[in-house]
Parts: sequence; structure tokens; C-alpha cells
Amino acid sequence: MLGKNPEKLPELFRPMLVDFIDNKYELVLLSEKIDWDYFEKEYSPLYSKVGNASHPIRFMVGCILLKHLYNLGDETLSLAWIMNPYMQYFCGRVFFEHEFPCDPSLKHETKSTLC
Repeated sequence: MLGKNPEKLPELFRPMLVDFIDNKYELVLLSEKIDWDYFEKEYSPLYSKVGNASHPIRFMVGCILLKHLYNLGDETLSLAWIMNPYMQYFCGRVFFEHEFPCDPSLKHETKSTLC
């Protein structure tokens, strides 16, 4: 089942990424130029209507793009993603997260679905 995009409502004790990132940073600018709706329309039919919710398509596509942009493997992407709020923002996250949202080894299955 296709997962929903994260809520954009503020939470009391979680820092919002837009509050402390530089809007002129390369990943922020790139994220604004990408037509994320295109990926949603293209890949939504590949997801089941039942079952456990998946991660949002923007997160999965964003991770694949980051891997190619920075020549990262699954494990190194997950470590870099935790330390880099710009990568989190690029992947559509709203709040800073201290853990990678999924097991890096699970992305192999999703990558074969998306690619």
C-alpha cells in the first residue's frame, strides 16, 4: 500500500527542517526543480491498495537520486542521511530525524520496483 507523505504541521518538540536549513543550498534548490508529482503519478499504480503502507515515493526516489549524485551505497546513504538535514529535506521529510526510516537492505526490493 502506498504510504502517505509526512505531515507538514509543526510539532512541539521536533525541529522542522525549514527552520534551520539554508534555502540556497544545492539540494534545496534541486528539490524545488524536480517535478515530484510526476514520480507520484508514474509509480503509484505499482503499489498495492492493501497491506502495510510503504514509504512515500518521494522518499524512495530521493534516496535513489542521492545514491547516484554522491556515489553512495545503501549503508553509506543511511549514515549520511542521518547526519545531513539537506538529504532529509530533499527526500521530502519535514522534521529532522535521528534514524533512517527503513532498513537499508530493504531498499533493494523497492529499487527493483521503481527502476
